[in-house]
Amino acid sequence: MVVLHEVSGFLGEKRRAAVLRLLQSPTLKWERSDRLGRTTSGRMWQLANSAMHRRPEVMQLSTLMASIVYDEVHRTMPDLLPDSSRMVPQVFPVRMEGNDEEPPAQRAHQDEAGGRNPLVTSLYYAAADSTVGGALALHDDQGRIRARVSPTADQLVVIGGRQIHSVEPLTTGRRITIVTNFYDV
Repeated sequence: MVVLHEVSGFLGEKRRAAVLRLLQSPTLKWERSDRLGRTTSGRMWQLANSAMHRRPEVMQLSTLMASIVYDEVHRTMPDLLPDSSRMVPQVFPVRMEGNDEEPPAQRAHQDEAGGRNPLVTSLYYAAADSTVGGALALHDDQGRIRARVSPTADQLVVIGGRQIHSVEPLTTGRRITIVTNFYDV
């Protein structure tokens, strides 16, 4: 129930701006996360369907983020992840727009795919503009919040793949997060 690793200024301004440009592509279709069956509520969006994840700009983003995040985690915590040839990354962007009437939030959960937890979950805050709320909350096994991380632009936060976490309501501002999960084949 701890943050394993945190890096401020992770990509730097030039690469962060390139990531934001990729996510602003007019060809991407976003859908409210709660309509996609996610553990969310309010004004939170994810890519509408798997076809969106095969778009060239999203493939470029996924390759970039998986590579850079893997290198950072492996460099700082070499025993945490196996060789990259044994890893399957899952990369997905999440947009949140603060709102008092319908604030985006995410219920406590563990990330998973196909019934398996990742080895590591990372959150890269590509944007965190004038945010009030929207903190990452880390929970113990009984669901009690034990730590909070407020989003800061160009910050990487790495947590264990089985870590129960949530996102507190974002009432003001904008937050764009790129989640990268690493699964062992």
